[in-house]
Amino acid sequence: MACGDPPPAPGELSFELGTGETGYEPIVGEPELELVAGPQGGHHVWVSLRVQNLGAEHVLMDLDAVPLTTGEPAPRRMPVRLFMTAEEGEHVYVGWPAQLDDPGCFVGVRTSLQVTLTTPDGRMATQERVVIPVEREGGDPLLEPCAD
Repeated sequence: MACGDPPPAPGELSFELGTGETGYEPIVGEPELELVAGPQGGHHVWVSLRVQNLGAEHVLMDLDAVPLTTGEPAPRRMPVRLFMTAEEGEHVYVGWPAQLDDPGCFVGVRTSLQVTLTTPDGRMATQERVVIPVEREGGDPLLEPCAD
């Protein structure tokens, strides 16, 4: 590349939606993910990402958790900016707490985690995985039943 030439355009944005609090773990099939009690009284499951062709150090993430019994998504939250870690030709983000509103309604229910990433230059990619949130055995107090 000659001096003054624009940098090459990044390729198509793609990513792998996974789980894991301290390291990326792929989501295979429809696994059970433990609900974790957060420090402010909410409950979440861990979400992690492996991103290819990012071309930046950060990305905006939209995340929806949709119980497949109703198909109704939770109220949309604002996108969050994730600062990624470069790792062997891709970027990784590990340990996003995907909060579940009214978590008792998610226990044992097939739940769609839908993630859309948007780069600073406007490229987007979306991925969905189905998981089954479960209560942690011997851990957190039992959740309140679903308020329906």
